[in-house]
Amino acid sequence: MSNPILALIPSGQRATKVYSVLPSDGSGDFTLARTGTATRVRKDGLIEAVATTVPRLDWLNSDCPNLLIEPIRTNRQIRSEEFDNAAWTKQADLTVTANQVTAPTGELTADKIKRGSTTNTNNYLSDAASKSSSAQLDACTSVFVKQGEGDFFAFRMQGTYPNRADAIFQFSNTTLTTSVAGSNFTVASSKVENYGNGWYRLSVVYNTDAAATITSFFSPRGTTGQIDVSDTSTSAFVYLWGCQVEEGTSLTSYIETTSAQTTRNADVCNVTTPSGVVKITETFSDDTTNVITSIPGTYTISDGKIKKVIMI
Repeated sequence: MSNPILALIPSGQRATKVYSVLPSDGSGDFTLARTGTATRVRKDGLIEAVATTVPRLDWLNSDCPNLLIEPIRTNRQIRSEEFDNAAWTKQADLTVTANQVTAPTGELTADKIKRGSTTNTNNYLSDAASKSSSAQLDACTSVFVKQGEGDFFAFRMQGTYPNRADAIFQFSNTTLTTSVAGSNFTVASSKVENYGNGWYRLSVVYNTDAAATITSFFSPRGTTGQIDVSDTSTSAFVYLWGCQVEEGTSLTSYIETTSAQTTRNADVCNVTTPSGVVKITETFSDDTTNVITSIPGTYTISDGKIKKVIMI
């Protein structure tokens, strides 16, 4: 195997720069451009926002950091951390108590969402997020949840009823089960990510119907079942934080919203390709690779969680 001409193993950075280990004279360092803040997971497991042009070394579920490179995305769900806000509809028997436990940021901003009866129609929280167009499109809904009382948490992504995707999470075995109903909704993938301290980020990627909005529904449960199915519990509850509804075919890093939709701009990270390079191999956090043999004059890192880049 040829010796590398350039090797990027993300470990050192400053504003606008990501340092390569080879060459060691700085000529192979990458330049990062991104306007606006974006979030990452620190080494201690907490989510933090970093400033414009600052590269994101992300430590989620890893002993070593990965370089987080993401496309532009908009969180279309307003009041993403304020489930007590009037923007969120609380059915008659469901209660929301603000700021009850520490959120994945380390701040006391996560809300308690509690059932009030065993009946089906009075025990969920909901709000609609506006889409970019009234057309079928790919989207991803995610939310951070922590167990309170009860083993299950149900949520739903809905267009024009009965068109929807449902998901049921079981805390005791950390399984997420999805289904669809009505027409046009299809589920492409789902994911459970462990953020530590009892927090899980649940996400579902799906294709919508042609409604103008995507409505999110959340319901704590003592037993399995969708959000509008009767339950055995009058007291099941969960802690919620950080709801995100984004258009695209994948989950991306968390984007906080308040009274309006918020956009995180794209990361663009590149370097002038050294002379003599015939192959570039990108290795991602899951150890999959992307091999480039048509060598550009300026190489731009692909979107994803980058474990290393090797040029030979």
